[in-house]
Amino acid sequence: MLMLDAYQGTVDYEGESLDDALREIAHVCSGSYGRFLRDCSFVFDGVAGLSSACLVTMLNEGKPDETPLLAFAMTRKQDQRRGLASGLILRSVAALSGLGYSRLSLAVTADNTPARRLYDRLGFKPAQ
Repeated sequence: MLMLDAYQGTVDYEGESLDDALREIAHVCSGSYGRFLRDCSFVFDGVAGLSSACLVTMLNEGKPDETPLLAFAMTRKQDQRRGLASGLILRSVAALSGLGYSRLSLAVTADNTPARRLYDRLGFKPAQ
């Protein structure tokens, strides 16, 4: 499974199982992290199954601080550093822009250097 493969061995991995990963995806799709924005979320289906995914939700919908959230960006280890996550995130940004949004929020673990580099390259800035 994509999520488990992407997170195992990283600073964000806390011993989760395949069932835990499946539950996490179910939480995203069911709205536990805000309404799932299916039209702004993308996957790349590689030869061996899903290679990368970018899942976007809407935080605080209908409130003044409403903002799209990059809930998860993940890529299988064998497919990393090929631009898949970057491409999917940029597609999400374009889809959100088409809906009138000019901002995409995310949370990243401070010690997750590869993710922070990716987000820096894509122009994300720390919240003030």
